[in-house]
Amino acid sequence: MDRDSVREIKDRIDIVELIGETVQLRRAGKSFRGLCPFHSEKTPSFHVSTDRQTYHCFGCGRGGDIYSFVMEREGLSFSEVLAMLAERAGVTLERRPDRPERGSGVSKAMDTALSFFRDSLAGAGGEGARKYLERRGISSGNAAGFEIGWSPSSWDSLKRDLEARKIPLADAMAAGLLAESDRRQYDRFRGRIIFPIRDVQGRLVAFGGRLVDGEGTKYINSPEGDLYSKRKTLYLLNSAKQSIRERGRSILVEGYMDAVKLHMAGFTEAVASLGTSLADEQAVLLKRFADQCLICYDADTAGQAATIRGMYVLQRSGLDIRVVVLPAGKDPDDLLAESDGAKRFEVLLQRSEPLPLFHIRVKRSELEDESRRTEARREIIRGLAELPSLEANRHISQVAQGIGILLPEMLDLLRAARESAGKERKKGISSPESVYIDRQEGPGKEGDVDPWESALCFLLWTDEKGRADTAPEAVLRLLSDERAKSIAVTLLSGDSTAELRSRWAEMGDSFPMRMISSGGAHCERNGESGELWKIVVSALEGKRLRGRLSALKERHARKEASPEEMKEYLELARRLKGGVGSS
Repeated sequence: MDRDSVREIKDRIDIVELIGETVQLRRAGKSFRGLCPFHSEKTPSFHVSTDRQTYHCFGCGRGGDIYSFVMEREGLSFSEVLAMLAERAGVTLERRPDRPERGSGVSKAMDTALSFFRDSLAGAGGEGARKYLERRGISSGNAAGFEIGWSPSSWDSLKRDLEARKIPLADAMAAGLLAESDRRQYDRFRGRIIFPIRDVQGRLVAFGGRLVDGEGTKYINSPEGDLYSKRKTLYLLNSAKQSIRERGRSILVEGYMDAVKLHMAGFTEAVASLGTSLADEQAVLLKRFADQCLICYDADTAGQAATIRGMYVLQRSGLDIRVVVLPAGKDPDDLLAESDGAKRFEVLLQRSEPLPLFHIRVKRSELEDESRRTEARREIIRGLAELPSLEANRHISQVAQGIGILLPEMLDLLRAARESAGKERKKGISSPESVYIDRQEGPGKEGDVDPWESALCFLLWTDEKGRADTAPEAVLRLLSDERAKSIAVTLLSGDSTAELRSRWAEMGDSFPMRMISSGGAHCERNGESGELWKIVVSALEGKRLRGRLSALKERHARKEASPEEMKEYLELARRLKGGVGSS
């Protein structure tokens, strides 16, 4: 990573101008204010500072710089955002040899193919495909809105069109549009409804084709390669990401048609996994936009089994997983086709079940079969042991009742399952529970950070001279939050702020920049820049002294204070009464 480029990009792009393209900002004193793009609000609490080149929302706590804003807004990785902003700023980045560049020839071939497929659907040869879509409830307007197309049944209609448009066949092969047999190239998609697949940034990366009639595989997708990876893609995520963020949930379905029909019915937070298997990378994509995911696969046995497997994959990312239980024999498309389908579907969403209870539902027949009961119980308990403790504890009694064992025995079995999982973690397998605890429990909640401790971190971040003149022990004695201490130590280690920003972003750790931006907002409201060090240190010193006074007072009340402690108590009380260290 070129650290100088990170700084140069930030210097060239004004954060007010960047954020102002998507958020209506109005001047408010030294900064700008608007409605937060990350949560719903009626009163503006989102502030953008020209001087600091940071943003902070006093409502949801999000904050940072241009990089963190685009990462959160678009759901992109740091490297993706860096490339995007470098192009905007006119900065040339050093190309990493292990990161293939998206070829312009391949992209042009993909775009040309999409135009061909869409034209084919609208043309005379697409009448059968149009009638099929209409029977499925998709009008020509809907098809155009979702860029749906049609691939003719002939072996080389797309190939001939690409040749006529001077598209090199090598690029078409690299894009997965053509296949080859006995040195003869032919169209990969033939006689199929075509669904374009875009990545989270909206770039066309693949196609999916559904067979309308005749024999053959019902669905085929573009082959995987540098352009497309199924593990890193969710159909319609680029269209759904804003709704997911606003509604605080995603709805995950299996196929293209289910996702399209949900969007048409108003459930614009729906995405499709393009199959029943799920990958960690897809879970990470969903987690960027909302913590809750409602899984809605077909109600058949295979679909339910796939849902169970998918939930265990998704929960490892810290998602709050719920399962939508559909009526027997129905899929989302079937349900929505009914006159009151959207209302019924909304009710089912509200009744969605957490993992352990749904797991019991799926295993009910095995739990009632004496020969299979033991293994079914083990599977359910192993699944419960994978959940974060707070989530698992909510369901222990219901699970014990559901699988037919007493609560004390259930607790013993759960403890044993966790110990077994712990041995696996010692071998290097990560624990979803530990990730959850790090993010949610103890003083680790982001909202629990003392604003004065955030302010001190902000001063260390922005004041290079003050950072150089400050002794670590003098700072650490003022801080009680372990994360604030960690950030302070990191800032005092000598690394540049540009390097630290890049390192945190590459690690996916947004908390340091949020804390720093929050501290900056607190500083802005509490004094002039020349006085800030004195104000912040005084406030933290007062907090430290009051904490010590409270501890000594408690020891005095229990008659446990030594004479030295009583003397210290009286001296602290005198100092604080006189205003020393007060905030």
